[in-house]
Amino acid sequence: MTEETRMQLPSTFEFPFPPYNIQEEFMKNLYFVLENKKLGIFESPTGTGKSLSIICGAIKWLKDHQKFEHEQLQQSMAQLQSQKEQLSSSTTDWLVSQSKEIEVTQQLHLLRLQAAKIEEYNKKIEDIKKFKQSNVQKNWRKPNSTADKKSDEVATEDENLDEDDLLPETVTINDELEEPKEEDTDTKYEPIKIYICSRTHSQLAQFVGEIIKSPYGENVRVTSLASRQSYCINPAVQQLKNMSLMNERCLDLQKKQKNTTKIDEDKRAVKKSKGCSNSCPYFRQAGIENLRNVALSNVLDVEDLVRCGRDLQACPYYASRKAAEDAEVILIPYNTLLHKATREANGINLKNNIVIIDEAHNLLEALAQMHAAEVSYGHLYHALHQMRSYKEKFSSRFSAKNLLMINQVIYVINQLFSLIDNENSRIEIFTIDNFVSAAKIDNYNMFKLVSFCKDSRLAHKIRSYSIKYPVDETTINKPKTSGLKTFLASIENKKNNSKTPQPEKEAPKIPVVGNPMLAVISFLEALTNACEDGRILLKKGIEKPQYKFQFMLLNPSSRFEDIVKEARSIIVAGGTMKPIAEFRDRLLINAGAAPERIVEFSCDHIVPPENILPIVMTKGADKESLLFNFEKRMSMGGSLKKIILQVCKVVTGGIVVFFPSYQYENWIWQQMKDLQFGRAVFREPQSASMVDSVLQKYENAIKRPNSQGALLFSVVGGKLSEGLNFSDDLGRCVVVVGLPYPNVKAVDLKEKMAYLDRTEGSGAGQKFYENQCMKAVNQCIGRAVRHRNDFAAVLLLDERYNRMSVKNALPNWIKRSLKTCEYEESFKQITQFFTRRK
Repeated sequence: MTEETRMQLPSTFEFPFPPYNIQEEFMKNLYFVLENKKLGIFESPTGTGKSLSIICGAIKWLKDHQKFEHEQLQQSMAQLQSQKEQLSSSTTDWLVSQSKEIEVTQQLHLLRLQAAKIEEYNKKIEDIKKFKQSNVQKNWRKPNSTADKKSDEVATEDENLDEDDLLPETVTINDELEEPKEEDTDTKYEPIKIYICSRTHSQLAQFVGEIIKSPYGENVRVTSLASRQSYCINPAVQQLKNMSLMNERCLDLQKKQKNTTKIDEDKRAVKKSKGCSNSCPYFRQAGIENLRNVALSNVLDVEDLVRCGRDLQACPYYASRKAAEDAEVILIPYNTLLHKATREANGINLKNNIVIIDEAHNLLEALAQMHAAEVSYGHLYHALHQMRSYKEKFSSRFSAKNLLMINQVIYVINQLFSLIDNENSRIEIFTIDNFVSAAKIDNYNMFKLVSFCKDSRLAHKIRSYSIKYPVDETTINKPKTSGLKTFLASIENKKNNSKTPQPEKEAPKIPVVGNPMLAVISFLEALTNACEDGRILLKKGIEKPQYKFQFMLLNPSSRFEDIVKEARSIIVAGGTMKPIAEFRDRLLINAGAAPERIVEFSCDHIVPPENILPIVMTKGADKESLLFNFEKRMSMGGSLKKIILQVCKVVTGGIVVFFPSYQYENWIWQQMKDLQFGRAVFREPQSASMVDSVLQKYENAIKRPNSQGALLFSVVGGKLSEGLNFSDDLGRCVVVVGLPYPNVKAVDLKEKMAYLDRTEGSGAGQKFYENQCMKAVNQCIGRAVRHRNDFAAVLLLDERYNRMSVKNALPNWIKRSLKTCEYEESFKQITQFFTRRK
C-alpha cells in the first residue's frame, strides 16, 4: 500500500447494540486517526461507553487494514506481472525493454517474498484456530477445582546461593537472557498490533470483558502482559513478594534448568519426585507453547491465564510473552509501556504499531512519578557497609576490571552518604550538575556504573551475600592492629588506668529497608538524565534516618519521545482531558510531534441535561461565605455539618462526600461522628486492601429494604476518587468540599512551577497548579452519572467555584447545567430535582 493510498472511512461500525451518535462519532474519528497515522486526544465522559467504542473502532480498522493490505499486495503483483509481460513482447528498443523488465522483475520478486511471508504467517494462525476447535469443550474463563492448587514438586527457595553464583570472574553484557534470540525480523511477517494501555490490571480486565462482549470476541487474538508478581505460579518465587527479587529468582531457576539439560530424563524425574529440583517445573517449552495457544484462541484476562497455567502446569508469564508475538491486541499496564527499560524487557516493539492509552488524564504526572527515584539515609548506610564487606571478603576472587568497578561504586555510595550525613548542608534542591559536583562524583561515568551494576546483577548478589554473611557494621573498616601494637596499647592503658574510661559513642541503629542496593542503583540511573530535565531534593526529617535524596523529573515528555517517534499512531483518551492544551503542547509537541499530526476529539455526555444537577453553593445556612481554603477550612466545620445533615434529609440513596485531604476528613469526622444522619456512615479506608470491603458494606446498606441510603466520606485524589462507579442509587449526590489545591509551599511544586515559567512563559506554572486541582475535582464529579438513564446531583461547596477560570475547567456536560446558589435556593433546587425523578 503506497503512502497516498488510504482506506475510505466506513459509514457503519459493528457494535453489540445500536450505538449512540457520540459513540459513532468517536469510532469514526478514531478510525480516521489510525488510518492517517495521526496522534489523537480523545475525551469521552465516563459512562458514555468509551472502552467499547475504542475496541470496536480500533479492531474494525485493524481488520479492514489487514484485508486492504492483502488486496493492495495482490493488485500490485498483478500490475507488475502485466507490465512484465508487455515488456517481454515489446517491439521497441530491446536494451531499454530489458532494463525495465529487470527492474520490474526485482520489484515483483520482493512483493512475492512479502506475500510468501504473509501466507506462512496465516498458516500459523490457522493452526492456532485448529487448536481452539480441538479444545472447544474447554471453558478457559471458568474457574475449576484445580485453579487454586499449587504443585508440591516445587522446591522452596534456597537463600544460601553458591559462591559461584555470587562471584563471577567477569561481567558479560546481557549474559542472562530470558529467552532465545528472536529471528531476524526481515525473514518473517510482522502485522500491525494494537497496544491498549491503562493504569491497573483491573481496568485492563474490564477491557477484556468489553472485547468478549463486542462483535470481535470470537475473531481477535488478545493477550495481557503483566509482571511475574501477577503471573508467576511457582510458590518458591511467589513467596518473595518483591518484584525485583522475584525476577532474579526466576532467572536463577532458568539458569539452573539450562545447566541440567544434559541430565537423563529418568534421573531428573527421580530428583523431582524427591522434592529437590533446582529448576522451575513450569518452565517447559512444550507447556508454554500449549498455554500460548490457549491464550491466543481465547480472550482471557490475567486471572484466567493463571488458572489455565495451573491446569496445564505451564508458566503464564512466558506464555503471555510468546502469545504477544502473534496477538492482534495486547493489553499492558502503564509502566510496561511508558518505562523504556520495562518495555524492552517485555519485547515490545512499537514501530509501525498502534498505541492507545486509556485513563490518560494524569499521564504526564504518571510519567514523572514512574521515572522518579529516591534513596534514603538508611539505603546508603547499609549499601555502603554491605559493599565494603563484600569486597573485603572476596576481593581476591575478582578480576581486575570488576575490582575497579566495585571500588568506583563504593566510592560513589560513600560520597552520597557523606553528603546526606553532612549536618551543615542547607541546600534543599540541586540541579544534577550541582549535585554531582557537591558529592564530588562529577568525574565518574554514571552510565558505565549503572550498566555494570545491572549487567553483573550486583544488587542481587549483594543481597544474597548479606543474607549468607550478615554484616557486623561495628567492625567495618576498623584498622587491624599487629601483635606489637596491641601490646604497646595495653601498656598505655595500664598507665592511664586511674582515669575513668570514656565509653565509645554507640552508633545509631539504622533499620534495613528492603534491598538497599536496588534503591542506590535506581538513583544513580536518575543521575544520567539531562541536567535541565530533573532536580534532586534533599528532604530532612527530625532524625538522620529520615533524610533522603529524591529525584524529580521536570520534563516527562522526554520519556515519551521514543513512543511518538516509533508508533504509527497514538491515542490518549480519558473521561475528561481538560486542559487539552496540556496534552497537545506539553506531552505530544514537546515529545517531537508535528502539530499537524494532532487531532482533538471531545464529545458530550449521553446523559440528558435534565438528569444532572450541578450546583455551586456559595453561602451556608447562616449566610456565611463558604471558603474552604487552608487558612479558613477549620472554621467551617459548623457550616459543613449543617449542609451534610440537610443533604441527608433531602436525598435518598448514596451520598459521597469528597474532602480536600485525609487530615481534614479526619478532623470533620471527629466533629460529626456523634451526629445522627439517618443512614449508615462509612469512611475511605487507609489501606487499599480494605476498599472492596468498605464499598460492599456501603452498597449493602443502600440496597437494604426500606433504606434511606448511606453516607460515604472520601478524599479527592484518594482510593475512591478514580476508576470506581457510583452508579444509580450508589451515588445520587456527590459533594465536593473546597478546592484541593496542592501545597504551594512544597519545594518540589515550586521548582516544577518555576521550570514551567522558564520553559513555557510566565504564568505557565500557575496554570499547572490550578490544573492539578481541577483535574482531581473532575474525576470526583465523574463518579456519579454512569449511564444514559442515571441521574445525580453534584454540590460544589466553595465560593471559588463561581470564578470564571474555575468554571471553564469543569467538564462541558457539567457547565451546561451548572447553577450558582446560596444554601436555601440550593436545597430547593435539589428537592425539586429528585421529586421530578420520582
